[in-house]
Parts: sequence; structure tokens; C-alpha cells
Amino acid sequence: MMRTVQTEKGAFSEKKTEIRHSLFLEDRSKMTLEGVTEVCGFSDNLVTLKTARGALAVRGKSLSISRLNTETGELLVNGEISSIQYSKDKSRGSVLEGLFK
Repeated sequence: MMRTVQTEKGAFSEKKTEIRHSLFLEDRSKMTLEGVTEVCGFSDNLVTLKTARGALAVRGKSLSISRLNTETGELLVNGEISSIQYSKDKSRGSVLEGLFK
């Protein structure tokens, strides 16, 4: 996305890089995510995340995070995945408050 900004010294263009989000689930036991901006919580039955497209809760059994790259936003979750739920990411309050209302 490109926008033009006008200042006292003239106009200049500013390019914003949009963070993309993708999710790939293989056999309900291996999930690869891109666009993860924050891991908010983690246990063996719940992983809560912030993504470029909102908050995400992953529920299951024996969940583990086997790879996390904070620079690229890539995350790999292994285990028995039973549900994936998105919710709107609120700028105030915790992600857990929004997920469990």
C-alpha cells in the first residue's frame, strides 16, 4: 500500500508493508502459521496467539510449539488439534478476555 504524505518540506511517498497471515493444517496434528505477531499463552491444551488478522485460539491435546520465528512470524504447532477459533483482536484488554466472554 502506498500513500503520499505532505510536509512543510514537500511531499514524499510512504510504503506500508502489510503482514500476511496463513494457516496450514495437516492431518489435524501439525499446524503451520505465518503472520503471528505474539504468542499470548500456551499450555498442552490451548495456544492463544495474535495474528495479522486477529486473535486466534488453538485447542487440543498434547499441544507443543516446535518452532517459533519472531522475525518472520512463523509458528509450528504439533499435537492433537481439535479446534481453531478466530476472534477480533481488541487493542485494550487481554486476548483471553475476548476469547472467553
